[in-house]
Amino acid sequence: MTAGKMHKTALRNGLRVVLERRPGSPRSAVCVHYGVGYRSEEPAQEGFAHLFEHLMFRGSASLPPGRFFEHIHPLGGQANGTTHQDYTDYHQLVPAAALERALFSEADRMRAPVFTEETLAEQLDGIEEEVHEAVTVRPYGGLPWPLLPGVVFERFANAHDGYGRTDRLREATVADCEAFFDAHYAPGNAVLTVVGDHDPDALLTLVERHFGDIPARPFAPPTELREPDLTEDRWQTCTEPGVTAAALALGYRLPDPRRDMAGYLTHTVLAEMIGQHGLDGLQAVSAGCGVFGPLDAGDPDLLVITALVPPMVPPGHAVTAMTDRWATWADAPDLGQSQSQAVQRLIARHHREYAGAYSRSRALGRLELLFGRAELLDEYPARLAQVDPEHVAAAAQRLGTAPKGVLVMAPAPTRTRPAPAPEPRSTPEPGSTPEPTETSPAAAAPSSRAPAEARSLPPLGAQPTPYHGPRCQITLAGGTTVLAVQDHRSPLVELRFRLPLGALGWQHPDAVEALIRLLAGSGGATSRRIEATGGNFHMTTDGQWFDVTGYTTPDLATVWLDRLAALTAPMRGALPAPGRPLRPHTPDAVMDTALRRHWLGAGRPVAAPDDLCAVHRSVLEHGGGWLVAVGAFDPERFTADAARALSDWPGASSTTVPVPTVLRDGRPATGILALHDDAADDVRLALSAPEPAGGTGAAARYLATAVICTQYGSRVPEHVLRVGLVPTLYAARDVCLGVPRAGIRATLHQQDPAEGTTAVRETLRAFQSSPVTAAELAPIRAFCAAQLLGAFDSPAAKADLLRDGLSAGRPADWAERLPDLLSQATAAEVTAACAALFLVDDMDLVVLGRPSSVTEVCDQWTARHT
Repeated sequence: MTAGKMHKTALRNGLRVVLERRPGSPRSAVCVHYGVGYRSEEPAQEGFAHLFEHLMFRGSASLPPGRFFEHIHPLGGQANGTTHQDYTDYHQLVPAAALERALFSEADRMRAPVFTEETLAEQLDGIEEEVHEAVTVRPYGGLPWPLLPGVVFERFANAHDGYGRTDRLREATVADCEAFFDAHYAPGNAVLTVVGDHDPDALLTLVERHFGDIPARPFAPPTELREPDLTEDRWQTCTEPGVTAAALALGYRLPDPRRDMAGYLTHTVLAEMIGQHGLDGLQAVSAGCGVFGPLDAGDPDLLVITALVPPMVPPGHAVTAMTDRWATWADAPDLGQSQSQAVQRLIARHHREYAGAYSRSRALGRLELLFGRAELLDEYPARLAQVDPEHVAAAAQRLGTAPKGVLVMAPAPTRTRPAPAPEPRSTPEPGSTPEPTETSPAAAAPSSRAPAEARSLPPLGAQPTPYHGPRCQITLAGGTTVLAVQDHRSPLVELRFRLPLGALGWQHPDAVEALIRLLAGSGGATSRRIEATGGNFHMTTDGQWFDVTGYTTPDLATVWLDRLAALTAPMRGALPAPGRPLRPHTPDAVMDTALRRHWLGAGRPVAAPDDLCAVHRSVLEHGGGWLVAVGAFDPERFTADAARALSDWPGASSTTVPVPTVLRDGRPATGILALHDDAADDVRLALSAPEPAGGTGAAARYLATAVICTQYGSRVPEHVLRVGLVPTLYAARDVCLGVPRAGIRATLHQQDPAEGTTAVRETLRAFQSSPVTAAELAPIRAFCAAQLLGAFDSPAAKADLLRDGLSAGRPADWAERLPDLLSQATAAEVTAACAALFLVDDMDLVVLGRPSSVTEVCDQWTARHT
């Protein structure tokens, strides 16, 4: 094993192992990459690699169908698999206590998967639905993938559709599955990656225990992928109904990263520049290196550009204008600035994306399998920084004349798609490389593997207590709370700022959105400096809060703070009226705005502001709020910097956040708010009530929400979703108008929304006479404690959790203490919390949908109350 935090080794059976210790991570990631992707498929096998990915979740010697997820979902973990060009990966994220179970389950299906005709038929049905949603019914379905490679490449392995045809896949047998497994799923064709806070030597002992006795065996050699040179453009046109603009996908062949990593990364930077600045004459331009992302496949792979062509512009003219511009762009005077900013954005994005154990495990395993160098993950930023403007100019110049593939989807009454890639000829063309001659797995003899004996699932281990890290918290003279937490998993600083909107903003969130648009353009040199180094400063509102979310390097944190402080400077001169919103609001946002107006004034709205100065004064020209920073810095130094940057903020006004009418005057009669949307496809329902003060503790209330409706098996989903009356349903606790609130949200079928409403209501009423039992509470308690660990997965997740907690009135260490508090809450306390929080007949009802459906729900609700 090598020195350092990353450890690499190989077992005697050929399994390569990558281990990385991430101190402070309360969850562990386990990932297995197999060297088989859809480019490994032989003719008549199209889609088999993807099918096999599904089958690997459907049973093994020790874990029959349905049991694979028993150590994952009840503990708030996650697991999935994906099929790419050259690999298939299986990945799990579980509490550290469940690490050995994750290793056990991956080893069991590497050793002895079980295939049956029933699971095969079941997974084919699922794949058919997946392809239908991803390609068939989606506008521009198949663009750019899986259709574009078939335009650019000639060799069957590179050009064929990785989904395949379901009718052909339905001819597969259990013997075919066993043969495919034997050909590709050997330990020597796999990489196991584990990332978490574990001693490497102890972890390797566990790996040996579960994987070491899997027999070594031969596996199919890599598929020949070399392509003849592309000498001219290749075009493929198909048609798409129901769209108004033609869509383009261009594919340029990339340099081989094994031989020319610098050239490959140069195209990565160029793609970032294209996506950021767009291309003249095209709309919605997007560009990226790799069909599925940078360094996600071996050679050959594509630089992919997609765009929409304005109406009345022939696609051919658009492509010609675009490619003619490459040479001009290469000589642009600001190329150096654009290139530098693109590099910084890519580096910052890389640091944020791979700060957590889950994403790191998948990337480390992929890079080790494809390139033999998991170390590339941490070398990537430095290698990107070596790309200079001259390299980018040369790449742009090359693209101006390089042959490419062009896929066009043009508006038309009917849909047409290219014919499938032709299967290779039995006799190779002169000068071509022959196809591999090994026996096709689909035609191989049935597996001779003896049935494996079932093994016992290992027990759960000890779960470390989550810890945010060293911190410093102060309250400024203006009332702003500043919390800084040290976290070295990323070299960036995650920053979050939050303010309540106040009465004017709560009544008129559209005006706040208009204010944000105005403020976004007022950053000047400060904003440009943040963005030039890959940082971000982004303002949003959800109708309750004014939020600023961002990140930057530690040395520019003071610049970010200066940008924040500038937001409170009084605005001068006449400012425009708010105007109309630029985008439609989500149903939940529309419903919450109506409820806030009801709670604030019992239907008497605050007058709309005449201009944005009034909105600015109401929301921003006062102190208060919460500022959270998480990153690789000295917490005490950051809080001191924040105190200096925000020293001119005025003191918080006691009238900024009014007490809602419902609390000032006592709870009025339950309100029913009917909101009409003639275009709605379903009916939305929200039940809300302010939380009563005192009484049950915070942990009991947390558990009560889960008992009601947080996970499948909770009471309301168990009774309502099971009978199909309500498609979606969840319970939540949050803050509304500065007041803690509990609620239920549901989506109802348009056909009979009143019946679904009744089912939700009667199930909630049943809680009053049906106490929570200790047996019912135990698995929910375990789920909640484990699910909470996800908030510690990355600095960004941690910053979000701390901001949300502080703005809800919770102390900074609340999430650290919650697992112990959950273990102490009794069933009786949780029963009392359910009754206090979700007393359905005292909740306000908001219904959104078509008028007739809304009326039906409201009439029935009123009738039940009388």
